[in-house]
Amino acid sequence: MAFEIHEATSCDAKDLAEVFFSAFSDPFCRAILPPTPEVRDWVAVHLANGNNKASEHEVFLKLSDESGAVVAFAKWVRPYHAVADRDRRNEEVHAWPVGGDKALCERFFGSMAEQHRRIMGEKPHYFLDLLCVHSSFQGRGLGSKLLKWGLARADEESVEVYLCSSPDGKPLYLKNGFQSLDIPSPLPEYEQTHMIRPAVH
Repeated sequence: MAFEIHEATSCDAKDLAEVFFSAFSDPFCRAILPPTPEVRDWVAVHLANGNNKASEHEVFLKLSDESGAVVAFAKWVRPYHAVADRDRRNEEVHAWPVGGDKALCERFFGSMAEQHRRIMGEKPHYFLDLLCVHSSFQGRGLGSKLLKWGLARADEESVEVYLCSSPDGKPLYLKNGFQSLDIPSPLPEYEQTHMIRPAVH
């Protein structure tokens, strides 16, 4: 079946949260954000708020199956120079959910945001903030489809693309021209990789 890309809205938040928990289901992810009702609600609210507050720079995309159920989604951030605004949005997620490991969340997500600021600074770039594919639909090219949406636009604008990859996502990004940066993970038990795809001129 053909999967068409559409923009997600705040009404899709609960479906996006289901995809999130299906995609990130390894022991580490279960420890940091266990799929309890409270944490599920927090993720859904966070995704809904992101859609509601999304500026002209932020785009939530979704892929749905024949029934209309969301099976994959991505959050892209378009290039812009407003570092202060980017910092503000990063700080908004620091009210971690009841039932999650708050210290681990702070260390893990806080480190990712700090490295993003340090690596990219004010350079205009596309940022793939989140890419999730439901476990039942992995291996069908859906992640690649959502990834290439941003890559095509980055190439048109001749800018870099930045992301921080999970262990499972890294092969997809390497296949699509990303280069790994030699930055130690703050949590050796879960090797996040900071990656950049050079601009095409």
